[in-house]
Amino acid sequence: MFVPSRSYRLTSPGRRGYTLVELLIALGIFGFAMTGALALFLHGTNIFHYDTGKLRVNSDIRKFTSEMSDNATYANNFRIYPSFYDRSTIANDGVSGDFLVLVYRDPNAPEKTQRIIGYFRAPDDPNDPLSTGPVRKFDIEFTPSTSSALEDLLPAPSTMNSHEEVIELSRGLSNGKLFYNFYDRSIMIKGEILHEGTVNRRATNTYNFTVSPRG
Repeated sequence: MFVPSRSYRLTSPGRRGYTLVELLIALGIFGFAMTGALALFLHGTNIFHYDTGKLRVNSDIRKFTSEMSDNATYANNFRIYPSFYDRSTIANDGVSGDFLVLVYRDPNAPEKTQRIIGYFRAPDDPNDPLSTGPVRKFDIEFTPSTSSALEDLLPAPSTMNSHEEVIELSRGLSNGKLFYNFYDRSIMIKGEILHEGTVNRRATNTYNFTVSPRG
């Protein structure tokens, strides 16, 4: 007996697309995950920059302290002025200023000056005692040594920004000034070093040390 064959058609189950609600949920989860990842990345970046800033601050303090101590040890005396621009008065005992000059006399003629080294803070706004700015330095030798008045040997105020930068950013902590005359025998350096760190938090540290000319 002949039985006609039957053909079978294999079909896959029906497929449907994502609904709008499902898409919105998926996008919400993705956005939440990306926001968390971005916040974590920014937090890690801020920590890195802040820690880097702290390392730079500590390095600057060590370098500045060592250099100042070495230079002051062999100086014969010093003068402190209100600022690199203002040399009208001298900061005597108990008075502070932003401009320190170490004076080295000629061993063969003590009345003559052989060398001067100056450190001064150059604030962005000279009229604002809390303004930050770099600490700069000059080192001038006189050959032969000279008997000219110290004020005549100092660089012109207009050269302030042309001298070597020792510290990038600094703020004075002695009545807004950096150098304090201690009994006309020693110089107390009281300041704060800042580095950028993060947007909302600067890397900073204070330094306070004393040097005394002994040359």
